[in-house]
Amino acid sequence: MTLKLNLLILLLIFSNIALAQTNNDQIEFSAIEGIKIFTPNNFSIQGKIQGGEFGYHFNMADNKVDYVNLLGINSIDVVASYRSLESLTINNDSATKGSLGGAYSVIGQLEIQLAKAGPVKLLFTPGFGFVYSTVSYFSNKNPLVGSHVNFAAQAGMKIFTAITPSTGVQAGADLFHYSDGGARVPNNGINSLNISFGIVQSINRSGPTTSSQPFEYDSKSAFEFGFDVGRRGVFDSKANLYRSGLYAGYSYGLNKVFRLKAGFDAGYYFTPYNINQDPTTGEGFASSYARVRLGVSAGGDLNLGRLTVMASYGYYLHFYSVYPVHTYWTPGLKYYLLPWMAIQGKVYIHSNQADYLGVGLLFRVH
Repeated sequence: MTLKLNLLILLLIFSNIALAQTNNDQIEFSAIEGIKIFTPNNFSIQGKIQGGEFGYHFNMADNKVDYVNLLGINSIDVVASYRSLESLTINNDSATKGSLGGAYSVIGQLEIQLAKAGPVKLLFTPGFGFVYSTVSYFSNKNPLVGSHVNFAAQAGMKIFTAITPSTGVQAGADLFHYSDGGARVPNNGINSLNISFGIVQSINRSGPTTSSQPFEYDSKSAFEFGFDVGRRGVFDSKANLYRSGLYAGYSYGLNKVFRLKAGFDAGYYFTPYNINQDPTTGEGFASSYARVRLGVSAGGDLNLGRLTVMASYGYYLHFYSVYPVHTYWTPGLKYYLLPWMAIQGKVYIHSNQADYLGVGLLFRVH
């Protein structure tokens, strides 16, 4: 089904919807077309992705928490989508057509207003979530999708315009990525540049209001100590290589939303690289002859209530690496159970290659 036919169906559906609704929350139906698909390690992808998404927008107009005001958040969205990759081929090989299957995703997304002119809004829409792939390397030997369950990241720009008091249309472009964070290898992942067009309809439900006791952190500055445990897949095998990470650092709050931080990262390999057992202990850019690696890093946190988006970039002080790797970066999420303790999940990455996803706890001491 082409993108134009999807759009026609959406318009026919909404032509019968009453326009008298004025409340805040909204639902969205959009058609998606992936116009450029790319992946690392010199694979070329031909064809287009087609699909659709349904989104529920929790309108934040009546919510005055710090991060909503400072970032200009219009809504917090939950977006479910399906993307068909059946028409794609790898390296112009017709035998690979259909090998990438389909992808079902659920994304948590922010809708941030960058500019407004009359009924027209320019929106930035970053999000994170999960993807279920109908195929994996272990189901049909395709080299791009290592696992059925994957992590997803998405960031896009949309132009929205109201066409009635309760109905609007929007068009956008975004980058969409999913991979399994190194849980199974190979794990090249899928990256796509997409365009979309959709209908947005208000419904008779108000968005969340400001909490009488919003969550707040316990101090402007703090020392932080964290640990995590995770696993790395073994190439062409369902075996696992386990490791753990430690972090000790200092963070400083610029305001109630943005924090700067710097500290030390240590990694421990339960099974270091052994040239006589490769690829059993081979891990790409993460391969280490020693059990311990140590680095210094700096970055920042974006505090969204109890949820924090974090990212740091680091340089190795000690890494007995199989490859000439000197830097790393660690994006991730934290969820604060208490002002001084959070559950965290972060991915250690070298260049464009995921090492492993570590899950653990973070403690803050002011």
